[in-house]
Amino acid sequence: MTTPFDAALEQFKLGESEELVRLEGIDEFCKAQRLLIGQAKREVFIMTPDLEPERYNEPEFASALSAFVRRSRFTDVRILVADPSIAIRWGHHVVKLGRRLTSNLKIRQLSGEDARRPEAWMVVDDIAMLRREGNDGFIGVLNPRSIPHAQRARRDFIEMWERSEEIPDFRQLHL
Repeated sequence: MTTPFDAALEQFKLGESEELVRLEGIDEFCKAQRLLIGQAKREVFIMTPDLEPERYNEPEFASALSAFVRRSRFTDVRILVADPSIAIRWGHHVVKLGRRLTSNLKIRQLSGEDARRPEAWMVVDDIAMLRREGNDGFIGVLNPRSIPHAQRARRDFIEMWERSEEIPDFRQLHL
């Protein structure tokens, strides 16, 4: 039996679909973000409070991210995290991937006032956005064609990226 959510994802086309897709629950977030990355062409920018292990530390997400990064030398994945301590303490699939694919996948820590922003979103190719509403639970929206909002979020992301810092614990040590 196909749910309205599954039907919306089947029709989803990055930059073409007009309909917003409401997300409720971790499973819907995980499916939506893998779909977005699967349709991305150039760049994926992720803003996250703590690398949300429920969403981003799943093997399927890491695999989708790896496939995207390896698709072209021009792909760009950047992740800004406010508090990397959970990922440092417990390990994380995306961090391991970032250690191997350092030129196309970069993770940095937000600094100053930026780190106090509890936002969680993903911008893909300056076109689409996936946004989590609030800090509690997994409720949000996937917008396949959110051009003005996605462009503004991308500009904000780049500004925060310039102020952010490298995370020494995320770097690969070569001995």
